[in-house]
Amino acid sequence: MTDLPLPGQTLQPTDPANHVVTGCREALQALDVLGSPPDATLDQLVELASWTFNVPLVTLSFFGDEGICHKAHVGVPSSQLTAAAQLLCQALVQQQGYRVVSDALCDTGCRHHPWVTGPLGVRFFAAVALSTVEGVNVGALALMDTIPRELSDREARMLSAMARLAMDHVALQASVRKTTQLREELEQSQGWLVDGVFQDALTQVANRRALMAFLDKTLALSRREVQPLSVVLFDVVGFRRINQAHGDATGDRVLHEVATRLAACARGSELVGRMAGDEFMAVLYPCDASQAELAASRFAQAITERPVALGAASGQSVALRVVTSHVTVDNGLPQTSDELYRQAAQALDQAKTQVD
Repeated sequence: MTDLPLPGQTLQPTDPANHVVTGCREALQALDVLGSPPDATLDQLVELASWTFNVPLVTLSFFGDEGICHKAHVGVPSSQLTAAAQLLCQALVQQQGYRVVSDALCDTGCRHHPWVTGPLGVRFFAAVALSTVEGVNVGALALMDTIPRELSDREARMLSAMARLAMDHVALQASVRKTTQLREELEQSQGWLVDGVFQDALTQVANRRALMAFLDKTLALSRREVQPLSVVLFDVVGFRRINQAHGDATGDRVLHEVATRLAACARGSELVGRMAGDEFMAVLYPCDASQAELAASRFAQAITERPVALGAASGQSVALRVVTSHVTVDNGLPQTSDELYRQAAQALDQAKTQVD
């Protein structure tokens, strides 16, 4: 931040190349300040400046592409704060980093400004640039009074310090907004990752990993509560022939429809998902063997109760048949999820041999 010159001191203008419009534009985009909501801290800061320097008019402004953006102000009516209205000595403040005018009526660059000639009647003006850590002047903190006056050494230092405080706050708020955005994006990405880990991409139901993890936890609960647990497997009869006759896209449609019907039929304590290929599984708890048999029939009926349409245009459909098996763990007997699944898979293979 460029300090205001002390009385009797000449401060050379900074290199204009460091404060070109493109640099200002990029810096403001990084700060994301032009479109940010009103800031109570900046409002309090300009009020503090008004009290500290005993001036009726204070503005805290940024140099936007479409005009100046006044983020906080005291004493200046909103009608005077349009984007088209330029700050007094705006170009010099942006180039040099400061500007002090003891009497605007005696300054050729200020005497015709509407804030000087209009109802505000500005005579005294002092501003210091709001600078980024890279040295780009992106705005100004300006004091104005309706009577001519000077800016003391102490006041010059205080105004520069306030401008630095304002920019520290603006930069901090930009960092908070960016961190919040990144956290939201991370949470969203993590949500997608979780979906990818535990959800079957084709059918949108639980995948093998999710089913086996759920089975592990439910088996542990079954042992603690000494309640029966059952696993039901489903296999679409003749699925390979459906693929060969109608193509992979139709096969995918059939699998998606089977999964949808299973999920719609599942009750609150039941988890259904796709193990692999055309094999689906349901984990039921608490559920004894007779209840598992009824559940298998319920699921099978949901799958086969109507054909799967191959598309509205073709008018064709595929009738489905399924084969099922079920295995129950009762009396809290020790058994792993893998062992339980293997028993159900063996029973399913036997059931397949009995189907044409």
